[in-house]
Amino acid sequence: MATILINGTEYTLPEGERLNAIQAAQRFGVEIPYYCWHPALSVVANCRMCEIQVGSKDPKTGEIKMIPKMVPGCQTPAKDGTVIVTESPEVKAHQSMIMEYLLINHPLDCPVCDQAGQCGLQDYSFKHGQSVHRFVEERTVNPRKDVSEQIQLNMDRCIMCTRCVRFAREITGTNELQVERRGNHAEINIFPDRPLDNPMAGNVVDLCPVGALLDKDFLHKQRYWFNDQHHSVCTRCSTGCNVTVEENRGQIWRYRARYNPKVNDYWICDEGRYSYKSANDPILLHAMYLREGDRPAMTPVDRALDAARTRLKEVARQGGRIAAVVSPSLTVEEAYLLASFIKGLSGSAVLAMGPVPVVGEDVTFSPDPRKGRTGDTSFVVPRPFTIHAEKVPNRLGVERILVHFQGEVIPFDRFRLQAASQPFDALYVTGGGHDPVFEGPEMTKLRDAAKFLVVQDVWPTDLAGTADVILSSSTFAEKAGCYVNADGRLQYASASLPPRDGSLPDLDILAILSERAGGGPISSRDVLRELSGQVPGFSAASELNGTFPEFGLPLDGQEQPSPGMSRYVDPWHAPRGKVTLAR
Repeated sequence: MATILINGTEYTLPEGERLNAIQAAQRFGVEIPYYCWHPALSVVANCRMCEIQVGSKDPKTGEIKMIPKMVPGCQTPAKDGTVIVTESPEVKAHQSMIMEYLLINHPLDCPVCDQAGQCGLQDYSFKHGQSVHRFVEERTVNPRKDVSEQIQLNMDRCIMCTRCVRFAREITGTNELQVERRGNHAEINIFPDRPLDNPMAGNVVDLCPVGALLDKDFLHKQRYWFNDQHHSVCTRCSTGCNVTVEENRGQIWRYRARYNPKVNDYWICDEGRYSYKSANDPILLHAMYLREGDRPAMTPVDRALDAARTRLKEVARQGGRIAAVVSPSLTVEEAYLLASFIKGLSGSAVLAMGPVPVVGEDVTFSPDPRKGRTGDTSFVVPRPFTIHAEKVPNRLGVERILVHFQGEVIPFDRFRLQAASQPFDALYVTGGGHDPVFEGPEMTKLRDAAKFLVVQDVWPTDLAGTADVILSSSTFAEKAGCYVNADGRLQYASASLPPRDGSLPDLDILAILSERAGGGPISSRDVLRELSGQVPGFSAASELNGTFPEFGLPLDGQEQPSPGMSRYVDPWHAPRGKVTLAR
């Protein structure tokens, strides 16, 4: 156990935990301001904002000896006997001086800057800056430039923290960014004909503590403080990155990476970052439909649900063959309700896995822990980050449900061959992914494989156009529930948007069809609690009492500690606005 002294108060650190002064102080609610340091990047100590007074306490005599000059907190290990002073007049004067220096060339354009409201320069200028600007000489002015098709660099606002440069060197290893020239003329730039276009490039915007690097997808579209913040999970692939979803007026405006040391650390790939757009697509289904003659006709929600339930029950009563295609984009709770409903109609009903799109191969970024690091000052061991080729969020979770209900998983291609040779009397098909999968003539052949077809989806696909009943369900952003990622970790995603007009959340649709007590709406927590007592592999979820662990729940094996990664949340990655959690 290590005992440290912060501003005259003793604190005890857990055995074996390696922290620097910034992390140790933050652990006990004491803030040390900083810009250039980041818990997953090398330590360069070039902003000097975190400089503090440091000393040591003799364990025998209790005598305190202070270092005669201030030192950067990011480079100072917190070990037994360390003395840290962050509130002395000398430290405060130094912070004020550093803020004045950083603002010498910085334009006072906060009203038009997209970073306003979540800007470290704004926050620390208010807390530690001066009210009078003494610099009267001509400021250095740099033109705006594009470092990629998606990212704009405003060098006027840059404070040369070099977080973006270190990210491209140490995390992705692509090395697109560099520091040109020196002193007052130093600036960040790309190499000629080599834009910042690696698959994780958007993270430099999240990393930037000021408004220098801006995402043109979000630029001048929305004010940060107008957006509600929702904790969710990216459903673009099976990695299951944790994200903060920013929503306002029924529309998602952007995704930002949310810290999870067990899954994605501080990062998210660009494919996932911009995948939110499909939730705003104007062509999404906005009504339920019943087939009248040769074409589907818009119908009230209750009539569509009643028609589907009545016909499915009639087929089951007559001993007809029933099947369902369970989409790997459904949550665990939705897959459980669907399987329960279909098997409740007929014990011989067939449950098949929906299409699992795979694009290319897995791409893994494996940072070199030695790259750019000197000695033992990094305090962190970066972990690999994988962008999975499997473009659905919950294949493993759905497989567990299918195995529980019928003992095997029937792949979609095998099911299509089976349905072509032995048509079903009723078929229930679910979709709801980022991309419409039931498109094209091969998919519409499922229509010939069933006398009665129900399609529950968010897209007006070719198959939906042939269905007897079309149930407009919820997108990934309109529902709350759990997904099992590629590592077998159960993670909860909250809803970010209300249901579209004319649609219902999948859980509510299935609860109404199943005629469960109350008839809907239904809570994902209640369903998870129910299935955890029945489906093997989910038993650990029953101990959560309707809550969800901060970093997800491992379904197989024992929890493994993250190597060298403390539970330190970089404040620029933490949501500062109102956080809205769905039911």
